[in-house]
Amino acid sequence: MRKVFTFFGALLFIYGGAQTTTVTYTASSANFPNPERGFYKYSDTQSSSTNGYNLLNQSSLTNFRVNQNITLVFRYFYLNDYVNTPIPQSYLDNMQTDFNRIRNAGLKSVIRFAYSDDYGDGVVLDATKARMLEHINQIRPLLIANADVIAVMQAGFIGAWGEWYYTDQAEFGGWGYNQTSLTSANYAHRKNITDAILSALPNTRAVQIRYPKMKQQMYNTPTPLPPSQAFSNSSLARIGHHNDCFLSSNTDVGTYSNVNTEYPYLDQETQFVPMGGETCAVFESRTNCETAQFEMAKFHWSYLNLDYHPSVINGWQTGDCYQEIQKNLGYRFQLTSAVLPQSIALNNQLSVTLNINNVGYAAPFNERYAYIVLKNTATNEVFPIMLDSDPRSWQGEVTISENLTLPEGIIPGDYDLFLHLPDAYASLANRPEYAIRFANTNMWESSTGYNRLDHKIEITQTLGIADNNRLKVVLHPVPADSELTVEMDAASEYNFQIYNSLGQQIKLNATHNGNKVSFDTQVLSNGVYIIQFNNGEINDSRRFIVKH
Repeated sequence: MRKVFTFFGALLFIYGGAQTTTVTYTASSANFPNPERGFYKYSDTQSSSTNGYNLLNQSSLTNFRVNQNITLVFRYFYLNDYVNTPIPQSYLDNMQTDFNRIRNAGLKSVIRFAYSDDYGDGVVLDATKARMLEHINQIRPLLIANADVIAVMQAGFIGAWGEWYYTDQAEFGGWGYNQTSLTSANYAHRKNITDAILSALPNTRAVQIRYPKMKQQMYNTPTPLPPSQAFSNSSLARIGHHNDCFLSSNTDVGTYSNVNTEYPYLDQETQFVPMGGETCAVFESRTNCETAQFEMAKFHWSYLNLDYHPSVINGWQTGDCYQEIQKNLGYRFQLTSAVLPQSIALNNQLSVTLNINNVGYAAPFNERYAYIVLKNTATNEVFPIMLDSDPRSWQGEVTISENLTLPEGIIPGDYDLFLHLPDAYASLANRPEYAIRFANTNMWESSTGYNRLDHKIEITQTLGIADNNRLKVVLHPVPADSELTVEMDAASEYNFQIYNSLGQQIKLNATHNGNKVSFDTQVLSNGVYIIQFNNGEINDSRRFIVKH
């Protein structure tokens, strides 16, 4: 049944506070895809003249999301043939085709560049720093053009697999360094590569470094990123971490040089920068379910390789924790309750309180905005209102209370409320597969990417003007039958709009005669209507009843 909102009720709303409703929501245990998080599928392409460029397969990419709930693909771009030459245009064109296919499939990518996928005698591991800088400059336009589908870029380039360990370039430290033999010059050269990648990427995207000590040494910052610097455009705020031997030894096969200092460092730092990677071997004391889940939560893991190491993944499946890891990698937002007004006048703010629980290991690491969306139940027109709260800060239990200004152009009527977290890039903002879905039952609207708040709100005319500021208006007859006459000073200076109880504007024939305006109401059904007066400075309204 539709709520009846009288003029007296409107005054209570404005002067006595709005009536609110507390809506509670049910959490869902379902596994479903969400952008920029979860297990990823691995892929690589060589530049070998023998094998050629191996393009991503469009149907396989589509299958990842539709049938496997996967939204991330890892893409290795090997430049093994171009150690001594620029990257040819054909290779760059193929890269663009890959990004197009990733976008078509509704996925995003984790990318890395490298010159070798092996090491040993006779293997050329990487290019010179000068060549790397040339290549980074060449791929810069592609990084900018496709930043919307690049979730994060790993530093790469240096050494076998781009892992910054085995390198045949003396300027980076030489072959097989042990992380203690690098000179300040070696670190400076590695920083040059990192800075070049940061410069080539739009400042909305981060770069991940393989070893925590590398970031600390290159940028002379042994302390973790403080909250005051989080989500800024500084280099420190844009450098995250990837661990490619997660859980595989007591030091994760040399990932950590000192766990006593680097564990607390990562615990703090990864609240604000992206963390992900892969496992590389079974190590029973650490790859077990309990330790794996504990460390993913502690270090705020957002993504993990599904294809490697298969024995570790299989162990989680037999250990009955795979599904929990699958659901909790990255963010997993659950709406627990919301306090929302039942009605609001046009000249008032919309007060909302949302209670959210992020049960995932991390928060979103890329910029994203949250909107309350009002959808007119009669016209289906939508009006988004951006929240001030940053979803990147939604970790654990969060309460968001904000007073929102109603958008221009919204009219009186009934509105359904939604919560929408679309992609920040305009190219993806209207695609529902790139919006964040909440882990609640009966909430997701797959056609729009909206999360239903299960609440209707009535927006009424501006009726909160004090009596001494209101226009002196006489409406007759009451109720109106075939005609409604409005008498008011300077009537010819005002525009008149008439709305039905659903907020739909109605056009009626009008006759002006001095300070009187008469409207033909014969076409109106019996009911309550609103007539609004506006002269550019004064905005007032009255309700009237039609009864034939």
